[in-house]
Amino acid sequence: MVRVLLIDDDELVRDSVAIALKLAHYDVVTARHGGEGFALFTQQRPDIVVTDIIMPEQEGIETIMAMRKIDQSLPIIAISGGSSMGMVNFLDAAQSFGATRSLRKPFGPKELIRLIEECLGKTSA
Repeated sequence: MVRVLLIDDDELVRDSVAIALKLAHYDVVTARHGGEGFALFTQQRPDIVVTDIIMPEQEGIETIMAMRKIDQSLPIIAISGGSSMGMVNFLDAAQSFGATRSLRKPFGPKELIRLIEECLGKTSA
């Protein structure tokens, strides 16, 4: 079973996405911020990571960069509802710093699952 590490500080988003992924037969491990997510990453070795960008304690780009130092091939999907601040587009920045793909909130479960399957090299049904 594919293990997904889901990192998001918003409890409602985290719980609803985790439920949708579990219903799609993924093993889901969740974290509330990047620091917690990075610790789980080193312990659990997920097959794919889905991380929010704007979070307290340790934000998503910093987390992505730390994961990339350990695993260059791990698929990482960056998600964010805060699209930009000033001249910085967070999702574009996340891809520049190592995210495989990005997805703007709000998104539907089918859209995320399709992206996960794409990142894992699977064909969507």
